[in-house]
Amino acid sequence: MNRLAVSLLLQRFAFVLIAISLGQFGRAQQSSQPSTMAHSPVPTLNVTSRLVLVDTVVTDKNGNPVTDLKREDFAVYEDKAPQRIDSFEPPSLHTLPAGSGATSFNLDEPKSFGQSPVTILVLDELNSHFEDSSFAVHSVKQYLDTRPALLDQPTTLMLVSDNKFRVLQNFTRDRDLLLKALHDQSVHYAWKLEDDKSIGYGAVERLDQSLSALEQIAQSSARIQGRKNLVWIGQGFPSIDPSELATKDQNLISDTIEHLTNVLLDTRVTLYAVDPTSSAAGMVEITDPTQLEFAQAAGDSFVRNSDPFGAQLDFDRLGPVTGGRVIRGMNDIDKQIANSVDLGTKFYTIGYSPSPSNDTPRQYRNIRVVCLRAGLTVTTRNGYYTTPPTSQSSKETLIYDLNTAALSPIPLNALKVTVEPTKSAPVFTGSYIVHVDASTLTWHSTNTGMSAARLAVLVVALSSKDKILSHTLQNMSAMTKGGADLQTSGKTADFLVTSALPKGVARLRFVVRETETGRIGTADVTLRKETKPDRS
Repeated sequence: MNRLAVSLLLQRFAFVLIAISLGQFGRAQQSSQPSTMAHSPVPTLNVTSRLVLVDTVVTDKNGNPVTDLKREDFAVYEDKAPQRIDSFEPPSLHTLPAGSGATSFNLDEPKSFGQSPVTILVLDELNSHFEDSSFAVHSVKQYLDTRPALLDQPTTLMLVSDNKFRVLQNFTRDRDLLLKALHDQSVHYAWKLEDDKSIGYGAVERLDQSLSALEQIAQSSARIQGRKNLVWIGQGFPSIDPSELATKDQNLISDTIEHLTNVLLDTRVTLYAVDPTSSAAGMVEITDPTQLEFAQAAGDSFVRNSDPFGAQLDFDRLGPVTGGRVIRGMNDIDKQIANSVDLGTKFYTIGYSPSPSNDTPRQYRNIRVVCLRAGLTVTTRNGYYTTPPTSQSSKETLIYDLNTAALSPIPLNALKVTVEPTKSAPVFTGSYIVHVDASTLTWHSTNTGMSAARLAVLVVALSSKDKILSHTLQNMSAMTKGGADLQTSGKTADFLVTSALPKGVARLRFVVRETETGRIGTADVTLRKETKPDRS
């Protein structure tokens, strides 16, 4: 990837919102009116909660999951210091709600998923050759054909291709719906991969689109309580050679991938990648960062206590860092998909409170889980961020996130956002109240004894063909009394937002991004004909 290509990437990261003003501030008061539903926050690897949750898969020498272990069979270390296990959940507890016979699931109703893990199947036709994509589709069909008609866990099917990212089938336990969605979708030719002959812009676009798709998947499923097992079937985004990048360009791309990694960790997404490439020389299985060439050169991250994204960045690193794996060079892709799903659903959740000796400030902390029963192998994420990476609050990351959310074809649900119009508004202007469920926000005490949450609120006016016509962005703060019950009372933080309605507008997309965590929620308002501006 040459420097011209990276320069084009910088433009693409900010092609819509580069001119936005970040200097406007407003304040919202928390509403006392309950919203329609309140949800407990999704467990995250956030040290401020004083409880770190680690999903752990244990396998025998044949690679089969082991599910009969007890709390006393594990030991946990953080930065080499032993930790006391405070909570322990065996695989048998990760289930749908008792008595649930549901086959369809709505992301706006995360309680319907219970504590069950979910499976996200993604066909990567953006980074894979046509024949490999065809083989991938055939393999997914083979996999589904061997499953029962009623799947054990909710499963969704998605597609990433040259010109789109879309959901082929929403979360369901109905196998036949997934098969129908697969049958109805034609395989796409990867033009950006095949025609990338000179400046490398195709590789740049593929990197950008892949990262965007991964973030949309994480942000859309964030409020599901259970583990999200993302099975990515394809080659994955292209690797980056830092020697070809200027320092500024390298930092931008590194920060973007670091931010994405934090979003995956924060939303409990584990990546299992299966490469259907038919020309692979032989099997390569990557389950631990130290198996990667650059990690071997740097040394064992457990010993070095280093951020896993301090070196060269590539797709193969995301699997091990999130507790998953990457499989390349196998022909039985359907079996590798099945194995990935099986591993992703038979896991232990271990919770511990970091010992006081670990209070030394350090952005990234390494975790090591050891199984005390001989002959077994443990796979888990290898660490967590005690605070969001510095890239999380940068202007570039904000712009990238808002771009992604503004153009996303799917609703993003990490924050629960609803919108209603006010009773009156000036001509050619829309005035709306944006409600954000308080239980999905991160609240911090202020020196005045109040609790506050900081947000960016973006309104984008779109045409009937989803062309951006205008946008309005404000940074806002929600304030409430300290000690208020913000997790179970169903209260909302409310924001008054006014947006111009340009000629040709068909709908408005509202994007709310939490400043500290980068969590995003979206809501769309389709404008009726009588509310659209008529300037004829």
